[in-house]
Amino acid sequence: MRALSQKVREIRLSQTLAFTMKARSLKEAGIDVVSLTAGEPDFATPPVIKDAAVRAIAADFTHYTPNQGTRELLLAIIKKFEAENGLYFSPEQILVSSGAKHAVYNALQAICDPGDEVLLFSPHWVSYPDMIRLADGVPVTVPTSMEEDFRPNADRLREAITPRSKAVILNSPSNPTGVVFTREELGAVAAVARRHDLYIISDEIYEKVLFDACIHHSIGADKRVQDQVITVNGMSKAYAMTGWRIGYMGGPVAVIEEAAKVQSQVTSNANSVAQMAALAALSSPVPEVELMRREFEHRRDAAMDILSSIREIEVVRPQGAMYLFFGVRNFYGATVRSSMDMALYLLERHHVGVVPGSAFGDDGCLRISFTCAMEDLTRGVERIKRGLEELLLERTNANV
Repeated sequence: MRALSQKVREIRLSQTLAFTMKARSLKEAGIDVVSLTAGEPDFATPPVIKDAAVRAIAADFTHYTPNQGTRELLLAIIKKFEAENGLYFSPEQILVSSGAKHAVYNALQAICDPGDEVLLFSPHWVSYPDMIRLADGVPVTVPTSMEEDFRPNADRLREAITPRSKAVILNSPSNPTGVVFTREELGAVAAVARRHDLYIISDEIYEKVLFDACIHHSIGADKRVQDQVITVNGMSKAYAMTGWRIGYMGGPVAVIEEAAKVQSQVTSNANSVAQMAALAALSSPVPEVELMRREFEHRRDAAMDILSSIREIEVVRPQGAMYLFFGVRNFYGATVRSSMDMALYLLERHHVGVVPGSAFGDDGCLRISFTCAMEDLTRGVERIKRGLEELLLERTNANV
């Protein structure tokens, strides 16, 4: 058989999906596994959204729509961006895609030439580097640290820029760290991007999942860079619509035109019924969004209480999103030497699924999601605690 694509062979399966599948396989084998891997809300999609989908099916709204999205949905997205984000777009500046991930990918394909560098703060979402590679770009990580609460540093960003730098990806609230960028931090990044003429892809999929009265800011509202920003959002997280696969972006006309061209050749329009469901979500009161946010905050607090009680662990309190990203380097030793080792150890010996921090660019950490029921979450985190304390005991005994 002839060789397969070298480019595709060099990218990895998403480690979030990989460990989700490993946990599922053990469950199917009859083992009591608690999976804290995928960031998928366990809530039902709100009734007003489901009812709109049922009406769409009954009305036979089951055929192709315009590639960019239905006119009604484009207008609803424009209204949402203006009211909630201070962003002002015309219909030709919006593209509806099959999820926010698809929107990011379309944007990268639209702006990247071979060898172009795309900067991203690390820890970063697992898929960004390989999506950049699939667009023939080069991912360049700009590190943040646990000691700095994973805050973005504009000076460090500036130092990473080269003549090949094309764009920077921002994600606030962040997956995996939960950090929410302040207006001042975004302003500093905007100044760097403006000076070096960088596109900014701002992934804001978690904007409605905020804790401790934190406020979300959109960098595209900064007039200095509004013509450089591609703002990405979607329905999956805030509305418990992960399977509906609707994302969208707003940006410069030239970028949207090229991204739409890519989409036209790969998927064409997003799901027609799901577009009608998304229209209802953006056009109707959906009180469940706030109820879900409160429950996520409650779960975060419960998981934090357990993790914080573990001796030698490092953990930063997330301000948003659905994850806890915590340091476990102090528990490495003879048998567990990396985050991958640790994730396998916790899954195979303590039957709790986590995602290794190496997938996010930090091999000293693990990520858990608090999107499952409270009972499962506390059981899973207690298993993590037992596993880490067992490693501490082994280390103590080895030193006796």
